[in-house]
Amino acid sequence: MTFTDTLTLEFPGAVPANQFVSGTQNALTGFGVIRGSALPLIATCRDELAFALTAELQRAWGGAFNMAGLAGLFALGRTGVVAARGHAPLIGGRRTFVLFGLTHIGVGESGEIGECERLGVPGKTYACGALLAVGDALRHDDVRTSDYPYLDPQDPEQSRLRDRIAPRVSDHAKTGLLELTRIARELIDEGTADVVHVLRDDEYPADIALFTGIHIHGPRGADYVQPSLAVFDRAGGETTELSFG
Repeated sequence: MTFTDTLTLEFPGAVPANQFVSGTQNALTGFGVIRGSALPLIATCRDELAFALTAELQRAWGGAFNMAGLAGLFALGRTGVVAARGHAPLIGGRRTFVLFGLTHIGVGESGEIGECERLGVPGKTYACGALLAVGDALRHDDVRTSDYPYLDPQDPEQSRLRDRIAPRVSDHAKTGLLELTRIARELIDEGTADVVHVLRDDEYPADIALFTGIHIHGPRGADYVQPSLAVFDRAGGETTELSFG
């Protein structure tokens, strides 16, 4: 197996990260959504490996409101989203938002799931570390499934991540990183509905573009994205699926 083999097999439809970024711009130009007319809201993992994509998105869309959490899940509650809501440009009595939610994973040169390269760090490293920690906890039965919801005040984001992922894992003893990553993507997809609800709970109508997926780190700095949701949701209920073609 090679990186390309795994990318093709496990992440069909993945595109280079720069193509993903330009694709979001091209997909929204026809709706009049351009840099400066909308507030980008970006949730990528806190991992430094995610920074390059985050920076590219900000170069394309302008300064963004940071929604980031471990594994790319939305870390903001209602208060944070309300704050973001008030920061969007008000044009013609409407606000527009471009929401990005991306979990991430490494794929090594030999196609190994999870493996990635970090500058100056010897040997193999892996991503996403938070999801790997969830997998370790599940395999060692170190998950308090009997008393969900469970929040460790010394480790709130990670315990919340375990809390949300564990009930969706069919076999704790055999779960792998790829399955956990896909579950994280599903949680991000579903979480967009809560964000949209808060953004729309306002005196001004809001048009909202949603882009979600899996950010894939390849060898020698190669970055890809497998898109999941790509829609433009107009205030009033008209939703258009977007294409990266």
